[in-house]
Amino acid sequence: MNRPAPASPVLATQIMDMLKTRGVKRIFGIPGGGSSLALMEAAGRAGIDFILTRTETAAAIMAAVTGELTGTPGVLLTGIGPGAASAVNGIAYAFLEKSPIILITDGPASSPHQALDQNALYKPITKLQGQLTPECGAVDFANAILAAMTPPWGPVHLDLTAGDASAPVVMPGSMPVAASPPALDPGCLEQAKALLAESQRPVILTGLEARQGDAPLALRLLANALGCPVLPTFKASGVIPATHLGFAGLFTGAMAESELIHSADLILLFGLDPIEIIPGRWPYDSPVLDLSVANATPAPYEPACRVTGSLSQIAEVLSPALGPSAWTEGEIEIARQGIAEKFTLSGKGHTAHTVSEAAARLAPPGTRLTMDAGAHMFAALAFWPASEPFGVLKSNGLSTMGYALPAAIASSLAEPDRHVIAVTGDGGLMMCLGELATAMEHGCNITVIVINDATLSLIDIKQQRQQYEPRGVHTSGINIAACAEALGCRAWRVEPDDELDPVLSKAFACKGPVLIDVIANPEGYGDQLECIRG
Repeated sequence: MNRPAPASPVLATQIMDMLKTRGVKRIFGIPGGGSSLALMEAAGRAGIDFILTRTETAAAIMAAVTGELTGTPGVLLTGIGPGAASAVNGIAYAFLEKSPIILITDGPASSPHQALDQNALYKPITKLQGQLTPECGAVDFANAILAAMTPPWGPVHLDLTAGDASAPVVMPGSMPVAASPPALDPGCLEQAKALLAESQRPVILTGLEARQGDAPLALRLLANALGCPVLPTFKASGVIPATHLGFAGLFTGAMAESELIHSADLILLFGLDPIEIIPGRWPYDSPVLDLSVANATPAPYEPACRVTGSLSQIAEVLSPALGPSAWTEGEIEIARQGIAEKFTLSGKGHTAHTVSEAAARLAPPGTRLTMDAGAHMFAALAFWPASEPFGVLKSNGLSTMGYALPAAIASSLAEPDRHVIAVTGDGGLMMCLGELATAMEHGCNITVIVINDATLSLIDIKQQRQQYEPRGVHTSGINIAACAEALGCRAWRVEPDDELDPVLSKAFACKGPVLIDVIANPEGYGDQLECIRG
């Protein structure tokens, strides 16, 4: 039975109206018995969908990915205490990887039961924390939206009690507005022009900031003007199409591409956040020109010049003065082939390499790839022909497992007509298996491909290298296809001697979520990792 709308706006209604104005179409979470109820009611009245998930971590990942794809704040609701604590991993993803998300938790607690200082819990991994009240909640929530959406994007956390959510709001005389972005520094621009003028063999490394707005076009403008190699990070796959003459391969931050970068006389970073670089000493001596939206993450290098601001505006200023570099198309092609060879994964039967190539060959046009962390990711990403920004979704700063399926659900909800392939290991899927039911409930057009080797393969390799006994990295082997069927998904199990192509074709022809459980050979991971990372 629907309750009549209150005579005057309450805080929950004001919150949802503000989110609707910002273009928010859905929120995620698992409700508690406090403010969540009033917020869900207000969301329904505002025409905002509530997506009930199976875990708070998955809900946080879905909200974060929604924010990345839509450029509007992702929104997450949780209950008090255990609900709030369970979202930490997803919020850590949003914090490290610069995703705009608003976390609203029930609370704070009114007694010792389930009492946590939730603001303190989230302080290290959010841009802003606070408690919303009717007296100033409208202004505080507007400020929270601005904080989440001001570069560098990131999560904010707000407590809200049930009583305050349902109380009439005190409307302010004026609301905060976003500050104008700072103008580009003329001195830094002149220094950048000088570095580019002196360079004969620049190389461009591009990252997560290059996915937004006009930045991909600006990147291609620079790449075309310079005619130099371009290497995107895993997360930036597609910002320069894999078919572009300048595309040289993926930037891993390790051995795979080091020979190419060592031969450059200038390293141009275009929207690359240092969070995307694996730990270790910066190995290159050439000067670094850092073009970034926001200087937010400590870097392992000292740039010769840093220009901060709109990447498209920076490129617009720099491009007219650029001329072709000394690189030839032949040199870039040789480098591309050499890097690709390092990602090659050998072994009998099915591997992440063979699965990725088959999926790329048979997938519907415009398919998006979501990728889980694990040994399978190197070959699966290297041989996927990403052609547009957000063509690949991956956790690259936190590198969390259990990411691919929630990210695929968020993608499908945001763009229902776009097919999504979620590639995951068996370990990563088991961390979020219940979200297959979420995908079923919403008819998400997802093909989940599980690289099932019954091993935590990356950890297994490190354990072997340190000559430890094999402990704690192998599982008994799970029939994941049977698990998926129990949750309502159509599923196939592909044994080592089974043909994969016919199964992929059947899966891609289905509507709604399906799963392919591929029994994979992990034997080549060690040699591959040696080539990529040394």
